[in-house]
Amino acid sequence: MFNVLIIGGGVSGVSCALVLGSALKKPYASGKRIGIFTHQKASALQDGLYNNAYGIAPGTLGKDLMESSLEHLSSTYPDVEQITNEKVLKIEGSAGDFTVITNKNVYHTAIIVVAIG
Repeated sequence: MFNVLIIGGGVSGVSCALVLGSALKKPYASGKRIGIFTHQKASALQDGLYNNAYGIAPGTLGKDLMESSLEHLSSTYPDVEQITNEKVLKIEGSAGDFTVITNKNVYHTAIIVVAIG
């Protein structure tokens, strides 16, 4: 059972995971379980080429940026579970009791964050 599952491993999803990961060391978040689906096969970021973005070296490819972002998440907040190579097919349930069905597994969570963008 996850407390929070983030659907979307792009910029918004990884940003959300970083913020939630930073809270895991706080007493109120102790023992909470956070996961992020990092399946990103078709996104504008993945296919981008960045030449004029603040803090990003000119010529950086989006796929490289996403890879380094996920590595940063893993090294900074290893307790945030990255769920790779799974595509969300269906979400059922209601607030506090969701079921997320992927192409490989079924997950249960209290909160879902759908991160688009």
